[in-house]
Amino acid sequence: MRPRFVILLCLLFLAPLFSGAQVSFSTIADELSIHLNDVVQVQFIAENATQIEDFRAPAFRDFKVMHGPIETSGMSMVNNQVTQYKALTYILQPLRKGRLSIPGASALINGKKMQSNKIIIEVGDNASRQTNPYPMNPGISPFQQTVEEEYLLSPGENAGDKIKDNLLVRLELDKTTAYIGEPIVASYKLYTRLRSESRVSKRPSMNGFSVYDMIEPDGSGPTIEILNGKSYQVHIIRKTQLFPLQEGEFMLEPVELENVVRFLRTGSESGQGSNRSPLQKLFDDLLTDQQGNWEEHRVTLSSKPERITIKALPEGAPASFNGAVGKFTISGKLLNSVIAAGDNATFELFIDGKGNLPLVNAPQLTLPEGFTQFDPQVTEEINKMVAPMEGFKKFSFAIIPETPGKYLLPAVPFSYFDPSTRQYRTIQTDSIRLEVTPAANRKPASGPATGVTIPAKEDNRTIWIIGMLGAIAMLATIFLLLKKQKPSSWTIKQAETAPSKPAETAGELLATPALPQIPSDPFATAREAVVNNDPPAFYHAIDRALWEIISGKLQLAGSSEQKPLAMQLLAAKGFGIAESDHLKKCWQQCEWALYTPSTILQIDNSLLDQAESLAATIEAL
Repeated sequence: MRPRFVILLCLLFLAPLFSGAQVSFSTIADELSIHLNDVVQVQFIAENATQIEDFRAPAFRDFKVMHGPIETSGMSMVNNQVTQYKALTYILQPLRKGRLSIPGASALINGKKMQSNKIIIEVGDNASRQTNPYPMNPGISPFQQTVEEEYLLSPGENAGDKIKDNLLVRLELDKTTAYIGEPIVASYKLYTRLRSESRVSKRPSMNGFSVYDMIEPDGSGPTIEILNGKSYQVHIIRKTQLFPLQEGEFMLEPVELENVVRFLRTGSESGQGSNRSPLQKLFDDLLTDQQGNWEEHRVTLSSKPERITIKALPEGAPASFNGAVGKFTISGKLLNSVIAAGDNATFELFIDGKGNLPLVNAPQLTLPEGFTQFDPQVTEEINKMVAPMEGFKKFSFAIIPETPGKYLLPAVPFSYFDPSTRQYRTIQTDSIRLEVTPAANRKPASGPATGVTIPAKEDNRTIWIIGMLGAIAMLATIFLLLKKQKPSSWTIKQAETAPSKPAETAGELLATPALPQIPSDPFATAREAVVNNDPPAFYHAIDRALWEIISGKLQLAGSSEQKPLAMQLLAAKGFGIAESDHLKKCWQQCEWALYTPSTILQIDNSLLDQAESLAATIEAL
């Protein structure tokens, strides 16, 4: 056996010990759409794990376990990266049709509790197709498929042509026509068969849409896709869910990437560069025994712009329609159905469903006469990683009845537009009974001999007027005392030389100024990131601090933190055009950092100064 082969085998076995590969735990199925009489292979795979304990498989409620678990382990090499894996494989047969869920498994991996992802299997009618229930290689992740790299340049071969055929950027849309409020999924992808490094040089603007990212930066590894008959490694640059805000024709701008591509130019005298077998190429790569010279090429690529048509919502919207688009349900309840007059009752209103939930506002309550209601508190739980978004919003209304009695709170109507049927629908809550008892702390006033009584409400008004007069008199007395005791210049000089003593009089106590509260520093996390030289944390902290200051100033809820709305409200408060441009540039720089590899990202200290200046301007509005 040749020495280089021996070295290669040693490297293959020792590579996992020296690689700092990230541990992952995932659930993978060989097919996501099967027939009722088919079987599906489900694998729970731990990659780069040195110790796995306390593995707990999920309950396969909608499946029959035909075989398993099958335990496998091994290693694979993709793009010169060695990955070690361990897997448990189950062969399952569905018990019914529909969208069947397989929950994730749990295990203690390298001392840390981990949960694999959930998957959905679409099960249709019976079919005669037979599936092999025992595959030859269980446990191999689809992410470990190999893409043949086109990094060799033969003598006379043009690098530009090779880049054009093997490196491209695409914008994919799930639809190009939608109604206002109907979500559109836009995915910017990089397809490559080359050895390249890329960075975003121009981000697409998405004016006219509310934008929600569906994948965290660096939160999704590369996948393998077949395009024009060739396998590509695919990186998601950005995947967003767009909610149109107005009708018209919109052009989604392209994303631009700057790429550095490395080729191995083989020599004509060797005659071996392009004729080597794939195994020989692998040996040469690992043992740095390449035949030729490496060369770099820089190229800027961009996706094609895509046109989107946004249609206006149909006429005839119900009175209770406030912009909700999707499919929803509504329910309401009182936390306390019996309260005393003048006390708070809490009415909770839930809107569940799929659609533009972040943009859904609270329905209007219609209450009986004598009730006071306040603006609701809003809480939400929304899964923004699926399209359309799904979850719920809860609106908590505080209402105060003034008069005892038994009331029937009317049903609350809620209307939405369903894009699938192109129709408006109106739904409503049930009406709710509320009993209001006399206030416990109110006593009927003893009237004259005629038996006429003064209503409790008049007593409250009288007490309130007397209290206000008393407070005014007290403030006037305190003002006169302070004015009378104002020290002269001699008194101040004496106070500097005399020993201090505790205040003894009420006047002195009231004259003692309260210590000012020191406001918390919203940019403390950013400063800490500078000290730790952590660029991603720095830009995230700047972005979050600006939003905290803007939301606090404008009283914006979490789902209302939208840049167009914030800019409009700030302008209404007198925020200048120049300041608005500075704020936009700060936001752009922070967003840019999300799509820049952390290895080349650096901290811009001037950005912190700009953000602090903007914060001071906003606070002063």
